[in-house]
Amino acid sequence: MKFAALGLFLLSTIAWAQVPQSKHVWVLTEENHSYEAVIDNSAMPYFNSLAAKYSLATQYYAEQHNSISALMWLVAGQPITSNNSTTSCYGVNNIARQLISQGYKWRSYQEDLPYPGFTGISNLHYVRRHNPIIDFTDTCASSQKYNSVPYTQLATDIANHATPNYAYLTPSVANDAHDGPLTTADSWLAQHVPAILALPEFQPGGDGILFIVWDEADLGNDNRCSSRISGGCGGRVATLVIGPQVKRGYKSSIRYDHGNLLSTVCAVMGLSSCPGAGSVQLPMSDVFNTVNIATPFPNAAVASPVRIQATTSNSSPVTAMQVYVDSTLKYQVSGNAVNTTLPISTGQHYIVVQSWDASGGIHKRGVTVNVQSQAVVVTNPAPQSLVGTPLQVGAIAGGQTPVTKMQLYVDGSSQYQASGNTLNASVSLSSGTHMLAVEAADTSGNLATNKFSVTSASPNINILSPAANTSFYSPMYVSALAIDPTPVKAVEVYMDGSLLYEVTGTGVQNSIPVSIGKHSVVVQEWNSSGATYKRTINVNVVGVPITISSPKANATVGSTVTVAASAPTSSPVQTMQIYIDNNMVYQVGGQSVSHSFTLALGQHKIVAKGWDGAGNNWFTTEYITVN
Repeated sequence: MKFAALGLFLLSTIAWAQVPQSKHVWVLTEENHSYEAVIDNSAMPYFNSLAAKYSLATQYYAEQHNSISALMWLVAGQPITSNNSTTSCYGVNNIARQLISQGYKWRSYQEDLPYPGFTGISNLHYVRRHNPIIDFTDTCASSQKYNSVPYTQLATDIANHATPNYAYLTPSVANDAHDGPLTTADSWLAQHVPAILALPEFQPGGDGILFIVWDEADLGNDNRCSSRISGGCGGRVATLVIGPQVKRGYKSSIRYDHGNLLSTVCAVMGLSSCPGAGSVQLPMSDVFNTVNIATPFPNAAVASPVRIQATTSNSSPVTAMQVYVDSTLKYQVSGNAVNTTLPISTGQHYIVVQSWDASGGIHKRGVTVNVQSQAVVVTNPAPQSLVGTPLQVGAIAGGQTPVTKMQLYVDGSSQYQASGNTLNASVSLSSGTHMLAVEAADTSGNLATNKFSVTSASPNINILSPAANTSFYSPMYVSALAIDPTPVKAVEVYMDGSLLYEVTGTGVQNSIPVSIGKHSVVVQEWNSSGATYKRTINVNVVGVPITISSPKANATVGSTVTVAASAPTSSPVQTMQIYIDNNMVYQVGGQSVSHSFTLALGQHKIVAKGWDGAGNNWFTTEYITVN
């Protein structure tokens, strides 16, 4: 996607530290029920017991209807296809690609899958459209396709302590509320989820995270995008976040969707890239208890003694904090903060700060550091962060030899100098990326330097799609990013003054159904200080022309009539239909249709209709006479 790199850049420096670290993520999908049909429903006692015990996202919405499209958002951050019978392998960025690139193991556990690597459309109550993670070139590869396994394999993997880092789980259509009742779906969850929650990673201090999410809301009558937008999306669904790092009994009121869930997976697993909308939507950070290490930054070069500063975000009072170095306890303090220095030998070390709360929760965060004989530690700003101007730069130097002088360079030019081992400077930066270097000189004349880049920017909205003053077919693909040194909370899309779509994140990447005509489109961001910034463009939405090439309008023809029609190849049409005398008589996937019919004598009405994947349609009508 267009904003993947920049979006991930922003998330990594602002939001990702606000979620726990995990190497054990589970995603379990249910089908086709709205939030109100599930929550507080006596037919689902087990699901509701989990909702009461862990975290429930009360304002969670599916991006769209249609199984394969809705589920693709969870693994690719975009719909990819609306073809529920697809057997294609798409060369698109996806969660499995990122897991594989970082050496993580993934598996898809599918009920009624006949054998590992099965690529058929269905078997018993298994349907491929509910197993979207296998539809990519990465997962179709011979080295990966056998990671799609029958659900029965899970019990074996648990017994052998061989569960993956990322697991995608799907009950059969008889057990996921697609074809069967909610009571059956709840019974299935009650039978299978406890085995997952009994794993070591789901015990106190563990890093296991389980998402139970519904692909879409009730079909036909729930198209909500948010509490303020009643149509255009896939409806409100009940999403659970479960695990020892999750707030107990918490109800999130933040607007989330499948893109936020994907972003959360990328963030907790520390993936270097996140697919599609996951790169610009914010993680579901409010549902977690976390430890946040302010100093040192991950992979920083430091000098002994190493200063360690950390705080907690916790729904329960924190009673104690501990610091471990390479799994050995080195420091402990009462309260909810750490501010200490520890002697650590030179070389690479893993520092973990751990909190204990009053409810028995154990939460932790770790960073790898490289301890050197002399080092400059920058405390502000974070490397590769987005900053405003003037920028406050803070650093401290230390090591085996006393430091006498500190100097700040911006793009190779000296900007500030201070005596001693501490630097606090304010510098003005022009817009763009800059290389900063903080240099320390010791009494022996040796130099230690810390170099890092930052990007300076004023608040701005960048709309890449649609281009201003262009004409296009509905739906309108919006690709926009808010650039703001103050953390961005939400982005909204307005058309002609009416709110059309909103997302919790730094940007939007989605196709939005819109009406034909000329429109004013506004993309607006809200940041954490309450400020808003917007950009406006004008666009023209045109209808898709459906052309009937045969027979000609008002023609007189024989009783065997071949009807041929098409939509432009650049249009979003994915399905073509033929209606004769108001009855749908033929349908085919694609942008063209041709079929022969035997018709009775007299006049007939012929309609050729094209549909896109979001349910929009366009048609052409003509009349013929059969003699």
